[in-house]
This record gives sequence, C-alpha cells and structure tokens, in this order.
Amino acid sequence: MSLDISAHIERTGGFNLSVDLTIATDRVTALYGASGSGKTTLLRLITGLERQSGVKVRFNDTVWQSEQTFVPAHQRRTGFVFQHLNLFPHLTAAENLEFAIKRHTQIHGLEREDVIDMLDLGDLLPNRPENLSGGEQQRVAIARALLSNPQLLVMDEPLGSIDAVAKPRILPYLQRLHDTLKIPVIYVSHALDEVLELADNVIFLEAGQANQQESVFDFAITGPDADLPQGTAMIRCRVTGQDPDNELTILNFENQTMYLAARSHSTGDTIRVRIPARDVSLTRRKPEASSILNVFEGTINEIHDDRDGPTVVVLVSCGEQQLLARITRKSLSDLSLNVGQRVYAQVKGVALMVNNDR
Repeated sequence: MSLDISAHIERTGGFNLSVDLTIATDRVTALYGASGSGKTTLLRLITGLERQSGVKVRFNDTVWQSEQTFVPAHQRRTGFVFQHLNLFPHLTAAENLEFAIKRHTQIHGLEREDVIDMLDLGDLLPNRPENLSGGEQQRVAIARALLSNPQLLVMDEPLGSIDAVAKPRILPYLQRLHDTLKIPVIYVSHALDEVLELADNVIFLEAGQANQQESVFDFAITGPDADLPQGTAMIRCRVTGQDPDNELTILNFENQTMYLAARSHSTGDTIRVRIPARDVSLTRRKPEASSILNVFEGTINEIHDDRDGPTVVVLVSCGEQQLLARITRKSLSDLSLNVGQRVYAQVKGVALMVNNDR
C-alpha cells in the first residue's frame, strides 16, 4: 500500500511547494522540518483540507485529488490529532469518545474498550477537558481520532502544546500506538527527539522542497540536524534477559551483549536505542578491567573531519548497524586510526528510545 503525492505549487511573492513522494502506508512516516518548511501545507493537501492546482494525491487505488477529481476531507476517512487540543469542552471524556463512535458504526480493528485500555483512559472518562491535564486531554483526543474509523491517522505537532513535564508521560502512549495500529500514520513535527522516537521513516522538508523518505535509523546519522560533530546513532537491539540484582536489561546488538539501565521490557522485545557520539570512545585493544560494560567490536567505516574544532566523528560498523564516536583529532592521530581498521567502541551511556518492530 502507498500514498502517492505530487505537488508543484508556485505562489507569487509567497511560499512555493515542490514534492513528488511515495509514502509507505504500513509505517509511521514523519514529515520533519523547521517551521515554515511546508509540513502543514503538505499535510493539508494530503488530507483534503486544502485544494490547489498542480496537485495529485492517490491513496492506494483511489485518486483523492487531481485536476479533475477532488475527494473532500470527510470522505478521505482521516483521523486528525492537532497541536491545539480540540475536545468538546461541554462533554466529558467519555462523551467525546461517544461522539466519534456515533458518527461511524464500524471501527477499523479497534473497539472502544481496546482504545481506552491502550491509552489508559479508564479513570479519565467521567471528567470534562477543563479537569484534565494537557497530556490527558491529548490522549483523549487521540482516542477520539482512532474511534472515528480512520484509514489514515494524521498527527500535526501533537505534543506542541504539551509542557516539558507532560511530554515524556504521553510519549509512551504514542509508542503504544506505533506498535498496535494497523493503519498508516503521518506524524508532523519539528522536534527531532519525537521523530527519532516514534517514526519508522522520515521525509525532510526544507523551504518547500522534500526528499524521498529514508529510515529513521539512517536519518539519525545523516539527517540535516544530525550535526555529525555532535551526532547520534540509533540502533535496533533484542531483549535477551534481565539482570535483576543489578537492575539491568540484557540486549543482543549484532550478536554482541549490551547492558541497559532499564527494566521495562520483556525478553524477545525489539527496541531501539539512541547512542550519542559523545558517549562513545574508541580503543584498538579490548579493555579488560573497566567500569564501562558495553564494549563492541567493529570496523571503521568513515572518518568525518570538517576541520572545525578539535574533534572528528568516526563511523564504526558493527555487523549491519553503525555507531558514531566523537573523539579528538589528537586521539585519532595517537591511535593511528584509519578506515578499515578493527576497533573497540566503548559506550559510556545509552538512552532507551522506544519499542520499534511490530
């Protein structure tokens, strides 16, 4: 399945948009870019909230928009979750959900109780929006969108109005959607941490221009905000066990063992782990007596040296995945490191991001 969109819009003295994209509909796809890059305009064209000449949109086998055809937004069966909370203030959370259910008699694989359980809404149902926190309101808004029987779920800066304290609390619920939904999700954000945590694929927009989508794992390393001197690698790992005495989770990373200071996942789970380049050091010999638990053997694949500052970034291939290490140019010289050389990457700390594979 796919969502194809071609748009070439020129506005005199204003914003222009030029994209030609195929969005996979079995993944969570992020539209990422700075404010004013064209994310919301592209989203409005996809969902039918805006009509422009020079635009073609096809969802699977159905043409949603062309020069001759325009399917209005309500007929595209799109579930919306916006930055600005849009619950009906005079209705309780339960009544907000009932409003969506009454408009659509058939639920797309998710019943009311399934959604309430997935988003942990049971205790919130009797409350009106004014008695809910911003994060709680957003969870109800997401549930209402799901119960509208969408074939496409669109989330436009859904955490933009959530404060810094509430944001980490709602992210796990979005992660749960990521693992549970059987419908495509388009997630719009200018926050890199949200994109890395939630998306499978990323489309970067800049000044109305969009590239083809790439996996979030590649985007973490090569994306425009990756900033290699400071960069981040994101890797997939499988949970193989627990070390309860030391409060550690044991992971398999490319047939090497990783220890993670978290215990919220079960054996067999596949998770993604984000590792900043600043937390990785390199050595030519495997360390023996060290406080660093995570040491991985790999091969230097690339060395990035832009001569701006004292550091370089080294890409180390471990099996099919890559780590980044930010080290000083002096260390690079002292260790005589070169592309193709076998090294050991020592990871000082890792940040768990999200369950990934469905």
